Amino acid sequence: MKAVILAASAAERLHPFTETRAKPMIQVAGRPIMERMAVALGKAGVTELLIVVNHQREGIESYFGHGHEFGLSIEYVLQDPVDGIGAGVRRCEPALGGKEFLLVYGDVLATGPIFETLMGQYVESGGAAAAISLPASSLEFGNVYLNRDMKIVELVEKPTDPHLSNYVFAGAFVLPHSFLKLLDKHGNDIEHCYQDMIKEGALSGAIWDGGWIDVRRPWDILEANRLIMGLWEQGEIHQSVKMEGHVEIEGPVHIEQDVVIASGSVLKGPCHIGRGSYIGNNTLIREYSSLGPQCVVGYGTELKNCVLFGSTVLGRLSYIGDSVIGERAHLGTGVTTVNFDRAQPIVHVDTAEGRISTGMPKVGAFIGDDAYLGARQVLAPGTRIKAGQVVEDLVTLRSTI
Repeated sequence: MKAVILAASAAERLHPFTETRAKPMIQVAGRPIMERMAVALGKAGVTELLIVVNHQREGIESYFGHGHEFGLSIEYVLQDPVDGIGAGVRRCEPALGGKEFLLVYGDVLATGPIFETLMGQYVESGGAAAAISLPASSLEFGNVYLNRDMKIVELVEKPTDPHLSNYVFAGAFVLPHSFLKLLDKHGNDIEHCYQDMIKEGALSGAIWDGGWIDVRRPWDILEANRLIMGLWEQGEIHQSVKMEGHVEIEGPVHIEQDVVIASGSVLKGPCHIGRGSYIGNNTLIREYSSLGPQCVVGYGTELKNCVLFGSTVLGRLSYIGDSVIGERAHLGTGVTTVNFDRAQPIVHVDTAEGRISTGMPKVGAFIGDDAYLGARQVLAPGTRIKAGQVVEDLVTLRSTI
């Protein structure tokens, strides 16, 4: 069975990170979301992937190539223009060979055998199946209802009542080739296709009760990172790692090759440090922090519940909490991300859709690729810095001579 992964959307809700990369290439615990998805599909016995691409397609194609390094065969399908999920699926028809297929949305992340569970339900029911799960909030997702035979009997697309069904579509489906005819019937409106199948009793639910998240907003990256790292039980330290002097390690810490950690540093797992990174003296890296490759962390800096995508420079004596920082970002000495709002228990963030709740008591900053922040900057909770943006040093006095 082939899998179709939808990865064409520009995903503007995830700015600043999707300004410069496709959404599935966002890093979580040291690996892109799509890599984790591809590995999970391979474990489920899927060896052929069709990846529907458009926005920042070069990053996906250069990372995965033809898939041989991952034990897969990958073919890319260009969706131009990006005209909806159904249209993206429709473009895959020539490569599907008239057979059933596994459809996966490119922004979902699960921590276990969700695809095996889904495919098992497909075999048992003899028809189309949808993975369903229990999210933290069901208001942003279509709510689904099941009967005792595991058939989906109702889909509420835009729920307004938080007391409705807790089950939602988990972004993975096994669909017959005839689904493409439904797309023709409904003008590529995939939601109408699902409703049609439900009306005919032709869509069953595969309940996934393991970890699952749909990465829709920048702060979801932090939750996804915690989801993966929360399963780590043992540390993994590459033999090439160099620790200079006394370094304290607590809990499951993962450190990749050629990392240098200077004396006086403390690492509290679960945390991850990517290959070639340098951790300066007396640095504190706390739980659920993930540093990508080639990062530099200056003397006396503290990181807490952070994701750094890679090649990031953090100046000395900084505090970075509950934040996500893009590739090649440079933060000067003494930068602080304030991660809580004294006026209210939940942090709210300004977006293109207005001011919305993160649902989280602590949220720091979201800093795009190649951004430059000068020394002594203090960022308010929920601050977003565009890719490539320059914020000069916080200078209070210039020379008077």
